[in-house]
Amino acid sequence: MKKLLYTTVLATGLAFSSCSTFLDINDDPNNIKNVQVSQLLPSVTVNVGYMGASDLLRYASLMMQQFSGQGPNTGFATFKEYERYNINNSDVNNQWVSIFATVVSDLELMTAQATTEGSPHYAGVGKILKAYVYQIVVDTWGDVPYTEAGRHSANFYPKFDDDEAIYKDLIRLIDDGIKDVSATTSAMSPNANSTIYAGATWAVSQAKWIQFANTLKLRIFLHYSAKDPAYATQQITALVNSGAKFMASTADNFQMAFLSESQRQNPLYSTENGQFKNQFFPHRFIVDLMNSKSDPRRASYFIPFPFNSSPATYKGASALDTDPSSNYSRNYQYLYGTPSAPNLTLVNANGSLKDGAITFGGNSPARLLTFAEYNFIRAEAALLYSAPGSPQTFFEAGIRASMADAGVSAADVTTYLTANGTLKGTQQQMLEQIINEKYVANHAVLVEPWTDYRRTGYPALTPFKTPFAIYDEVPRSLFYAQSEVSNNPNAKQKSSMLERVFWDTRK
Repeated sequence: MKKLLYTTVLATGLAFSSCSTFLDINDDPNNIKNVQVSQLLPSVTVNVGYMGASDLLRYASLMMQQFSGQGPNTGFATFKEYERYNINNSDVNNQWVSIFATVVSDLELMTAQATTEGSPHYAGVGKILKAYVYQIVVDTWGDVPYTEAGRHSANFYPKFDDDEAIYKDLIRLIDDGIKDVSATTSAMSPNANSTIYAGATWAVSQAKWIQFANTLKLRIFLHYSAKDPAYATQQITALVNSGAKFMASTADNFQMAFLSESQRQNPLYSTENGQFKNQFFPHRFIVDLMNSKSDPRRASYFIPFPFNSSPATYKGASALDTDPSSNYSRNYQYLYGTPSAPNLTLVNANGSLKDGAITFGGNSPARLLTFAEYNFIRAEAALLYSAPGSPQTFFEAGIRASMADAGVSAADVTTYLTANGTLKGTQQQMLEQIINEKYVANHAVLVEPWTDYRRTGYPALTPFKTPFAIYDEVPRSLFYAQSEVSNNPNAKQKSSMLERVFWDTRK
């Protein structure tokens, strides 16, 4: 079914060009007038999946020292430049256009058409997806087009809305989405026509969309915590006490699976396997953090260096390094999918790998919001804001969920929890433990580790400094796309990437 949906998305444009009847000679066959919502939804979910594993993920993960840029300049901006915070307005053009001209535009069209056609289940999914996309967009840029976005030819120059006003409206949008998804009747229901939360029946998919929507609300409320802790406390407590359903297992992860086929692979692997070969490595910070705890997730996250070391050892890279780019651990199956057996003839004497020593299927999912993150949200909320539940219970559950996602054995999970699974010390020290574990669990989760750092100051990174870096601290937002600034008179470029999103009040 997933393969069929991907093929359908690619083929939809061809289908649209045909005339409905032979005699429709006065209609422009390239002017699409009526697209079925069942065709729009898989297009949206595929593009949300690609958004979750493309430019924004790379920028945020490089700034957050989960990935490191290595290798020579290829004629394009390199990952090493991004790691030192040199992300220009033109660098974000593709991602910005993809989000607003494709994802947001299709969501507006799908939601409106589903409402008109009496398919509230489709409309509800569209609203929930829009809320997720805008949560990411606001956390990345701050003020962005919202109320006037996605209007197509009705408004080519949307105004930029206040980021806090957008955030508040996202809660209304999610509530509307849950109401629509919960409708007792709907002309069509999207359990099959989706690459996210596809289910054998609508009841199966419906439950997952509702659980995800409520979990997304928790994420949004937690982001308010530094700016307005009283509001965060009130809203999280009320939501939990309302009996709302949240993610209950790793099977509820909000993610999109990719396939082991050309053009359908995870963009992270496609990038590494294409023109940017040998530029994208695990960062020393996250590797050393996991080394300090003998974290068993390393075996899924990274390839050992030297490759033949016993017991396995892991070495991360940094933009400051001058060693050959082969002399580090590489990203492994957690990011890239099913690995091949190693070709030992392509392993150098020092244990570094030549190209092709291990290849991958590219079928790892784009992880967008996981059950592990849900538990760390609850742990932080219980610790700092007296939200229901035990910080310790949720902290341990978050670690267990992350270990499950990484395929760690039960025995190794027990060993790790015995050494690292108990919150200790002051409230601030316990918060640091929670965010550090969340940072490892959210490896390759879109933008959220960057958001946690801006909110809490954890993990305790050592930012690069000028003149090597563009700034003396980790940026707080991205520049607006040059394409938007050039074409939309309502778009005003930022003076720097140190301008903050409304919830970012940490000194």
